[in-house]
Amino acid sequence: MAKDAGAARVEAIKTGLGIGAGTTGIFALLLAVRRQWHSEHDAVEKNLTELYTKAADQLGSAEASVRLAGLYALERLAQDNARQRQSIVNVVCAYLRMPDEPSDGHRTAEVRLAAQRILAEHLGPGRGVFWDGIDLDLTNAKLVDFNLGNCRMRHVRLAGATFVGDAAFGGATFTGDARFGGATFTGNARFGATTFAGTAQFGAASFRGEARFGAAKFLRATSFGSATFAGSAQFGDAAFAENAQFGGAVFAGDAQFKGVTFDSHAGFADVAFTLRAGFRAARFRGEARFRDSTFGKDAAFTGATFAGDARFRHATFGRGAAFDDVTFARGARFGGAAFAGGASFDRTTFLAHAGFGRATFAGDARFGGAAFGRGSFFGSATFAGGAWFDRTSFAGQAEFGGATFAGDARFDGAAFNAGVLFDAATFGGEAGFEGTTLSGDLAIDPWRRRNNS
Repeated sequence: MAKDAGAARVEAIKTGLGIGAGTTGIFALLLAVRRQWHSEHDAVEKNLTELYTKAADQLGSAEASVRLAGLYALERLAQDNARQRQSIVNVVCAYLRMPDEPSDGHRTAEVRLAAQRILAEHLGPGRGVFWDGIDLDLTNAKLVDFNLGNCRMRHVRLAGATFVGDAAFGGATFTGDARFGGATFTGNARFGATTFAGTAQFGAASFRGEARFGAAKFLRATSFGSATFAGSAQFGDAAFAENAQFGGAVFAGDAQFKGVTFDSHAGFADVAFTLRAGFRAARFRGEARFRDSTFGKDAAFTGATFAGDARFRHATFGRGAAFDDVTFARGARFGGAAFAGGASFDRTTFLAHAGFGRATFAGDARFGGAAFGRGSFFGSATFAGGAWFDRTSFAGQAEFGGATFAGDARFDGAAFNAGVLFDAATFGGEAGFEGTTLSGDLAIDPWRRRNNS
């Protein structure tokens, strides 16, 4: 029995040694495979780095043909290596930021246009291999007939860039911030139906041709402060989800904001509208500031709605001002405003306080059929032409104290439901109150008529 037990232990040891040797062999094989994989991976990475470095060096060549070859080599690398795409785009953008090479202007322009085409071809979904999630830094770059229409990008820096010829971004989507501050657009700038998911910055930008932003969507804060528009500016049906700042901007051509939606603050203080300004059917859901702005010609706000305060204090209207069928849900502040032409507020609804104190109306002022829901203040206002308040309803107290009516003042069919004050008002023309109804106090002393003591 002892001999059998010893033999069994010997066999067990042999078996264990065999298994151990087999396991060691497996680990050795795995280690060898891993070393081989790392070696191959390192070789691939080394080769990729060498190709990348060579292509990038080619962009610095004095020969345009060599630079062009370098661009296409970088494009091929980006096609096959998704992780390297942002780095390669950075190189292409750095090349476009460089000044033109003076030695070979025509060939240089060809290379730069090729660089622009590479970006356009791969940032547009459905145009081949799409490079998603790409940032562009083209700060201060000079770009010729730049076209990123229907492209999709993340963060874009184009501050100080110069766009020679037309710049096309129509239908594009910026998923991050878009910075165009101080950029110069020498031709037409096309941003129609563009989506700005991040902040959109166009402060101090110069638009020398047409600026087209029709149906664009601005989902975050937007700034066009101190921008200049030499041609027409078209924002019809655009939507601003957060603050929209245009303060200090200059519109030398027509400014079209028909049907625009401002979900938050709309800042147009100190803006110069040289020609026509159109805000028909615009929706201002936050505060709207037009304080100290200048409207050189017709200003049309017909059918607009102001859900927040509307501030037009000291604004200047050079010709016609149309506010017909407008709804002011909160304060309407026109104190000190100057209307050089006709001003029309027919059928307009003022649900809160309406202030026109010290406003001047050089032409006819029409408030026919308007409805004032609370107090209305026209104290010390000047009406140089006719003042028409026929069929107007005043639910709160109406104050015309110290007002000057140089022409006819017609209040025929008006309804004063909480009293009216005309103390120290001056009537130079005919004052008509036929069919007027009054509830509350009437203050007319001292009522003064020019040349009639």
